[in-house]
Amino acid sequence: MVLFEDDYYIIVNKPPLLLVHPNKKLSNEKDNLMARVRDLINQPVNIINRIDRPVSGIVLFGKTTESVKLLKEQWHGPNIQKKYLGLVRTRFTEAGSFDFPLNSEKKILQEALTKYTPLKLYETSTLLEIEIFTGRHHQIRRHFARSVRHLLGDRTYGKKKYNDYYRDQFGLERVFLHAHRFECIHPYTNEHIVINCPLPADLSSTLELMNSELLENFTIPDYIELHG
Repeated sequence: MVLFEDDYYIIVNKPPLLLVHPNKKLSNEKDNLMARVRDLINQPVNIINRIDRPVSGIVLFGKTTESVKLLKEQWHGPNIQKKYLGLVRTRFTEAGSFDFPLNSEKKILQEALTKYTPLKLYETSTLLEIEIFTGRHHQIRRHFARSVRHLLGDRTYGKKKYNDYYRDQFGLERVFLHAHRFECIHPYTNEHIVINCPLPADLSSTLELMNSELLENFTIPDYIELHG
C-alpha cells in the first residue's frame, strides 16, 4: 500500500472502488483511504490529490498543512508529472492531446489539457499512457468520452454495449484507469522523487485475456510496470 513515506509525506496505492475521503454525497460508509492511512501511521493526514472511486493508483497525503501547501504550489508546474494507464475504445497509433475546456461542477468553463501516448494496440482498443496538466473534475474520462473514444469500463461516460462486451469477454468490471507514475521535486529536500505503481491484478488480468487481440506493441518506457 505505501509507496513512499518520510517526515512530510506519505504516498500510497489506492485500491479500486475505495473512496479517497468521506463523501456523504456518494456514500455513508466509513471506510475510505484517508482513514486507512491515518490509522496506519497513527496520525492525521491531509489529502493532496484525489482520484475517482473506481480508479486505482497513486494518491498523496501530507502530514502537515504546510507540507500540503508547499507541494500544491508546484502542482501544475514543470516539475510535477502525473501519468496514468488507460484502456480506451478505438485505435490510437500516434501520440496526441485533448486541449479543450471542460465545465466545472459549478458549470464554469475551465481550460483542460490531456496528452496521451499509445503503448499497446488491440483490435478494438488501445492501451495509453495519459498525462494531465490540469486538474479538472473527471478530466481524463470526460476528454476521451467527448471525443467518442471513452475509457473502457466507464459506466458514467462510456457506452454500455462496449463496457458489457469487455466485462463479459475480458473480465473488466470497472473503468480501466490507473494512476501509475508521479514525479516531483521534494519541497523540503529538493530531491527528485519518482513514484511508480504497477497495474493491479484486475487490470493486468484483463490485458492478459486480451493477448489474442494484440496487434502491435509500441516502444514502452523502461519505467512502466504493466503487471503487479
